[in-house]
Formats: sequence, structure tokens, C-alpha cells
Amino acid sequence: MSKSSSLSITQLNLMVIEALRGFLDKVISDGELRKLVTGSENNFTRSRKLPLHLLVGFILNLVKRSLSVEIHDFFDSLGKGSLTCTKSAFCQHRAKLLPLFFQMWNQVLVDNFYKNYGKHIKRWKAFRLQAVDGSTAYLLDNEKVKAHFGTQDNQFGGFAMGRVMQIFDVLNHLIVWGDISGIKESEQSVMAEMVSKLSEDSLTLFDRGYPSFALMYLLINKPIPSSFLMRCTLGFNNIVSDFVKSGKSSKIVEFAATESAIEFLLKMGIVITKKTTIKIRMVKFKLPSGITEVLLTNLYDEKLYTLGNMKHLYGLRWGIETNYYIQKNQQQMEQLSGHRIICIQQDYLAGLLTANLQSLIEKQSDKYLKQINEKRKLDYKINRNVSWGVMKNQIVQLFIAKKPKEILVKLQNEFERNIEAVRPDRSYPRKKKTKRLNGKYQTLTNYRRAV
Repeated sequence: MSKSSSLSITQLNLMVIEALRGFLDKVISDGELRKLVTGSENNFTRSRKLPLHLLVGFILNLVKRSLSVEIHDFFDSLGKGSLTCTKSAFCQHRAKLLPLFFQMWNQVLVDNFYKNYGKHIKRWKAFRLQAVDGSTAYLLDNEKVKAHFGTQDNQFGGFAMGRVMQIFDVLNHLIVWGDISGIKESEQSVMAEMVSKLSEDSLTLFDRGYPSFALMYLLINKPIPSSFLMRCTLGFNNIVSDFVKSGKSSKIVEFAATESAIEFLLKMGIVITKKTTIKIRMVKFKLPSGITEVLLTNLYDEKLYTLGNMKHLYGLRWGIETNYYIQKNQQQMEQLSGHRIICIQQDYLAGLLTANLQSLIEKQSDKYLKQINEKRKLDYKINRNVSWGVMKNQIVQLFIAKKPKEILVKLQNEFERNIEAVRPDRSYPRKKKTKRLNGKYQTLTNYRRAV
């Protein structure tokens, strides 16, 4: 029996938290690592009101209101109301912390989740099932932000906007990787750079904006190929167009390199020619709406990976769309705590780590929800919107309390006090509304802000 088999989810989460605390301690004690994530080995070496462990805890703390109020409440929750720092001190200190810190810290969480959870990791046919997608984020409208991230232009002018991208484990509800870049940055180019970092046991789901010969070539020609499933347009190429017209639902073909793929890969130092081909399986089915959908994959075994499997898999990709909805409308991703570029990057990356911590703590309630659902007509789940408010001013305790397990259990109990019914077969038409561009929070009809 593996070690993880005999441990509770809370104990496994405690191992993840200890790894995060260990990384933070190492940054504080190791000059070379501190230089990597702060720019200088001399940063955060002096005793101050806002040392590194409190600084990162505060940035993780879903800072969405007036900075003065947030700082006051944060120190008050720590029992240090008389030792609060000023807004100016906070802004000066955060400028020394590179956004890379939060990206590395989240990687520690992800790595230790997959290392420690063992049999508790949800998989599909031994694969880690993950989806890739991008979105946009309205940013604070000042000239430096515009110059760095770029603008989305219309007849009224240009508004600062960033490109956000994530790799999301749709079964375990974990953000494996994420970043924010300029709005003009191509999602396909960003993903091409990420191919080498995809885990060997992953199966990655892509929406129809991603398929290209170059990306599929990179995925297939890794030392250990990465499995993928991509939705493509019905006119992606002549081979796909002919397949759409045919009576077949599955077919294995060869795609030849395109001029754009040859040029794109050459910039990456990879030389191919027009004679270069890749082996692709095409899958076709109709949605309930009557729309024909075509998927491209390197899961070639038609018996092991059936048409029904492919349809089910692509449906699971919607998990990343739901995740973006939660981040934007509940976690308030676009409500930023600072006006500078470094603040935007810190807030976004810290938000990913906070979201992952929420997801881990929510897993502690699986057993409780199972017992509840056995007795009730409808299934119930944690009210995630309320959970953000519950975590406020508690996140930092996971990294400074002598007994972080007590904090995990406390948060779990609070989560379980706020559950909501899952009402099946609910469907609403998608209404596109004009986004307000002044950076103000927007209240949606089905919940109120919790942070």
C-alpha cells in the first residue's frame, strides 16, 4: 500500500502546505534563490513590519478594496493592529518581489499535489486530463500599462488589456500553469513554447483556435509524444473538408506541412520541408444542436479510444471555461491592487495560487458531501463564491501558524457550512454584454461579492 493510500486528504494537503512553507523559508535563507525571485540577495534581509512571509501572504489575500482598509484589516486579523505598515511601505516592498516568485511557488504546489496525492488523483485512462485556453483581462488604463500589455482598440480609443493563459486539470480542478502577457501575443505561440513542459502522462484538450500543423508536430515529435485532442474548424484543410462530407466518423490520415508551419518551426530552430507529414486521427460527430464537430487527435486506437470517448472528453474541456468564469466574476481577477505592471503580474499569478489552495481545501469536504448527497434528493457542492470570503485573512495563517493543520480544518468546516444544491439540466442563453471599462467591479444577478 502506498503512503498516500493511508493518509487523509487533510494530511496530504498539510504535506503540500509544508512544501510551500519550505520554499518560502528557503527564499528567506538562501541568497542565490532570493536574488532570483527578488533581484538582489540583500532584499528582505532586514527586520521590518512587513517581512517577506507577511508580504506574500497579503498579496495572496484577495486584495480588492481600498489598500488602506485591506492593510488595516490584515494586520488586525493577525493581532498586530498597532504594528500596521503604511501603503507606501507596502508598495515599496512589493516592488522588490518579482512575479516569478508566485509562478515558482504555484509550481511547488502543483508538483507536490501530483507527488503526494497518489491514488486520490483523478485520471482518465491513466492520463492527467488538462485543458488549455486563453482569455483577456481588462487592465488599469494608464500609459505604462498600455505600452507594456497593448490595447484593444475601437472607435472610442484604445483600452489596456492583457492576454491570460492557463493549463487546467479539469478532473482535479487545479491550475497547472498560468501567465499574463501582452494582448497581441498569440496563444498558439505561447503554447508552442509550453509543449516541452507538458507532463508525459498528460492528455491535453484544445479548442478550435489552436489546431495547426506546427503545434501538432511539436506535440507528436517530443522524445515522449504528448497526447492531445483538438477541435478544428470544418474547413481546417482539404482533408478535413472531405472528411466532413464523408459518411465516416473516424479516420486516420497524414497531414502535410504548410508554408506557415515551415516558417514558424524554423524560427524555433526546427527544420522541416513540404514533404514532412504527421499522422492524425480525425473524429466526427453531431451535437444535440445539429452542429457537426470534428476533433483531431493522436489517440489512434479506435477500439481503446472510441467515438463516445472522444465526445465525452471534449465535453470535459468546458471545465476551463467555468474556471475562468469563477476567477473573473467571483475571485475578481480584474480588480487589481496596484497600478504598476509588476502589481498586475503579481496579482494575477498570486490569484492562481489562491485558487489552487481553495481547490485543495475543498477536496477535504468530499467525504462530507458524499454523506450529505446520499440523504438528499439533489446533490450539493461547496458554495465557492462564499469560500473566497471565508479564506480572506486566513490564507496567510497557512504559512505562519505553528499548527497549519488547524487552519486547514477550520477552513474546511467553514466551507461545509456553506453548501448549495446542484440543479441539473439548467441552461441559459449566452448573453454578451458590453464590458464597462472603468475597472469597477460588476455584480452578477446570481451572487454578491464575497471579498
